[in-house]
Amino acid sequence: MAFCLMALLFSFSCAAAENTTTYRFSDINLEVQVPSELIGFTRSVTSNNAYLDLIGTDDVEELRSLMVVNHVYLEAVPQDVRYELIISGKEAGSASTDFTELSDTDLDSLFNEYLQKSDAIDNESVTENITASAIEHVNGIPYFVTSVKSVANNQVTVYMKKYYTVMQGNAISFFIQSNGEEIDSATAQLLTDVVTSAQYKTIHKSILENAFFTEILASVVTLAVPILLLALIVYLVEKSKKKTKKQIEADEKRLRAEYARQEAEAAKKVQEASDETEVSETGISENETSGGQNGNNYQ
Repeated sequence: MAFCLMALLFSFSCAAAENTTTYRFSDINLEVQVPSELIGFTRSVTSNNAYLDLIGTDDVEELRSLMVVNHVYLEAVPQDVRYELIISGKEAGSASTDFTELSDTDLDSLFNEYLQKSDAIDNESVTENITASAIEHVNGIPYFVTSVKSVANNQVTVYMKKYYTVMQGNAISFFIQSNGEEIDSATAQLLTDVVTSAQYKTIHKSILENAFFTEILASVVTLAVPILLLALIVYLVEKSKKKTKKQIEADEKRLRAEYARQEAEAAKKVQEASDETEVSETGISENETSGGQNGNNYQ
């Protein structure tokens, strides 16, 4: 529960669109929507995050440092950790131009340079090759799209699909990577949907993006949640007591009214029985008087 509260307080919020979470990153002026089924980690991740073990770490400081060093702003994984969705970004430099401002010729030339730098990487730690590449326009924004096969020196094969662009002076990358299994069409479409949701605009920096502040806030929330739960329980118990007392009073009132009604009915029946008895006795007396008079006449 504490984790859910922190998720609401941090630098992202629940999106209006169904089944998505909106993340906002002021450093790279990016707002993006990610499926809510994915568990996300940002630079404001805290040590009480219950899902750190999913990405194989329990050292939140190390995770934050790695994200900063590698220019990562979001790492998101499904529960089964079949793949990782990563969004990274950094300043593109004064010599770079937003892709939307480039002519088709300049864009093609830059794309070829990008492929030359990214393809056929072979060193002591990894061998990488681009298996597919294209320039795609998403919402009018050009992206360099590549599929990469990477084999590490420990023989672990990683498959990756990547979208790269330069917008508002920032070089932004969206990519999904999977260990040992090629990326299927559904996972590739998920990445495309995330890229499609991207909005490049000025994002005002929030204090909640500060890792030190969010760590303190997380501790406060963690302590506050049990107290709030206890207060809620006490409130509900007291409310239940008041409700029970009112019910008892209502029941007593109803029973008293029912008892009075029954008493009245019983008294009425007694009175009616008494009246019938008097009428009967009066009739007998009259009959006796009449009989006596008749006897005297026969004498």
